[in-house]
Amino acid sequence: MKHQITRREFLTRSAVAAVAISTSSLGARAEVSGPPLRVIVIGAGLAGLAAAYELTMAGHDVRVIEAQSRAGGRVLTLREPFPEGLYAEAGAARIHVSQYRTIKYARLFDLKLAPFYPNDDRFVSLRGEKREVIKWKRLASDIENFAIPLGRPNQWLRIDGGNDQLPQAFARKLADKIIYKAPVIGIEQDSDSVSVRFSAGGARETMTADRVLCAIPATILAKLEVTPRFSPAKQRTLEQLPYDSASRVFLRCRERFWEPQNLNGFAVTDQPAEIWPSSFGQPGVAGILQYYTRSDVSLELTDLAESERISATLEEMERVFPGVRERFDGGVSKCWSEDEWARGAWAYPDEKQLKQLAQPEGRIHFAGEHISTEPSWMQGALESADRAAQEILRASRNATLSTKARP
Repeated sequence: MKHQITRREFLTRSAVAAVAISTSSLGARAEVSGPPLRVIVIGAGLAGLAAAYELTMAGHDVRVIEAQSRAGGRVLTLREPFPEGLYAEAGAARIHVSQYRTIKYARLFDLKLAPFYPNDDRFVSLRGEKREVIKWKRLASDIENFAIPLGRPNQWLRIDGGNDQLPQAFARKLADKIIYKAPVIGIEQDSDSVSVRFSAGGARETMTADRVLCAIPATILAKLEVTPRFSPAKQRTLEQLPYDSASRVFLRCRERFWEPQNLNGFAVTDQPAEIWPSSFGQPGVAGILQYYTRSDVSLELTDLAESERISATLEEMERVFPGVRERFDGGVSKCWSEDEWARGAWAYPDEKQLKQLAQPEGRIHFAGEHISTEPSWMQGALESADRAAQEILRASRNATLSTKARP
């Protein structure tokens, strides 16, 4: 059985590992004192977007190459399957009040933050056949056993209107600097430059720059053709880095029938799963119940066909919220282990791996939630973006000083 490491365990590790990767304060930009660097960012997830934005604001010439048709990576808000303009988070969902980078960027782009949890004690617990209404303290304790410490409900936020508004805000600022539907094939560097080969519109293209920032999951980066190859330690770390699995199943309901029952829709069961009413805080009559699983339970769900995932979730949800079956109006799932451009939900490197992942390889730099002290969180992606952008800015300043020093 696969070892299930909780994010709490990782955060305990990373308190030590944090010394291995230095991070600077957000927005510590520097004026370009010489010719602007040409920088290619691989991946328009949150880490790649934030780094590209900071480097652009510092005056450098940045291009972002993204394999998918959208920005955001594992920040994914589902909208189209739901009625009445409802939405649900299929990826990064919660923002802790201590995650200052995430909050600072949200404020920078005028995005409204809203409570993630209700401030009441109308949660549901299902243990075997015992179903009962519980208070927040009990819900938080049960979830902490397999996931994360929650503290108080008012410590958790979300972006009103959907978390995807944050990567979309970055993408609008970068505009035509992003090339979509362009999977990267390989990277080649020498002492003077670095080139990226990618596919766009059915044709092979090459772009050359002074620096490249790889901001894609290790699961994907490990398979790219790199010339010369990464150091053995780097390649080994990329290939062996463990990723956890996470899956979400969303059930559309014609009405929020749990509310007249004086329930808020949040629940926990004897499975390592959280149940959220994704429609919480949104206007409308229809509702969305989300079943969020991790690790082995997530992998078991991933092995099922889509219809089987929804059927199994509906059966479980009927035990938690009786009556959901008769109000059920369709469902959809997202399993990150099967995602072509992720192959996992989040990483959990040890101290040695974290240090190795952050180390540049010549003109190639690295970012992503997997290279941070807060993996799986938007905060972790932004932390790594800040570090990588500062590395490139320092490289720019050093190159300028070296040029000035030449006779």
